[in-house]
Amino acid sequence: MLRRTLFTLAAAIATAASTATPAMAAGFPDGPVTMMVGFGAGGMTDTSSRIMAEELATQLGTKVLVENKPGAGGLLAIKATDALPADGQTMVSFLTEGPFTAAYQGEPLDLARWSIVGGYMPQERVLFAAASAPFSTFEEMVAYAKETPITFADGGSFWSSRVVEAYAKKHDLTIRLVPFRSGAEGSAAILGGHVTTAETGVGTSAWHAAREGGLKILATLTPGGLAQFGYPDVPSLDQRDADYVARVYYGYAVRADTPADVLEKLRAAFKAAVEAPAVQEKLKAIDLTPQWIEPAEYEEVLQSVTKDAQELRDYLKE
Repeated sequence: MLRRTLFTLAAAIATAASTATPAMAAGFPDGPVTMMVGFGAGGMTDTSSRIMAEELATQLGTKVLVENKPGAGGLLAIKATDALPADGQTMVSFLTEGPFTAAYQGEPLDLARWSIVGGYMPQERVLFAAASAPFSTFEEMVAYAKETPITFADGGSFWSSRVVEAYAKKHDLTIRLVPFRSGAEGSAAILGGHVTTAETGVGTSAWHAAREGGLKILATLTPGGLAQFGYPDVPSLDQRDADYVARVYYGYAVRADTPADVLEKLRAAFKAAVEAPAVQEKLKAIDLTPQWIEPAEYEEVLQSVTKDAQELRDYLKE
């Protein structure tokens, strides 16, 4: 039996969080700070980062710019940032997706080259069916896909798509993956009825369409289900004999050789931004779940992600 991968991450909540703007390291910031986003405009990484940037600008006392450099599950942005000076002026989105993708492709990231500024959000991943699909529940989808091929929009989370692929392999389902360049494209495809199923995260356009009855919510690829969003009967994959599950965590990182005092101030500003009432309100308004995740905890998860990506790759290539 393959090891079932369950990621749980407790949010570290400070007992006495200060609301004061953190004192800056001498000479930092030296001009605008850039948040390099490894995903396209309009996605959840972009949207949440722009909300964070507004508060970070206040905390850092300078402009905070958001620059999109999408591609390869966030890896293009990570590689681009790796080539920049390690001065803290640029931080890069460091979702669990990037290390997973790199490890799955046989070129794991050297995590020792990076220091986590902080994590700020977990995100449940959801499996949807088109409104016109001939099934309305996960169980009905499984029964249908054993007899008739269905299509799946492969363009959101690389990790989540591989989890769907592994489930289909284990249970003899015929699911044809249709590639898309982004989750936004995959969402548009299922909303347009061009594919039967798709996966994306809570808070996305597909999620809100489903909330309004435009799509069917079949299951969550994340342990724990969706009861907190009002869907207590929607199963999670680990409740349906899955050996793998997926969950995306959002965070930012800088080069590991960034000066210690600069990293300390970035972390303090980032934590204050995550916990700011305005940020909490804006993210929760779109069904996201902002919470401060300690760098050490986040780094532990990244180490686990690398191992699980390799195991999942080996299974799918058997």
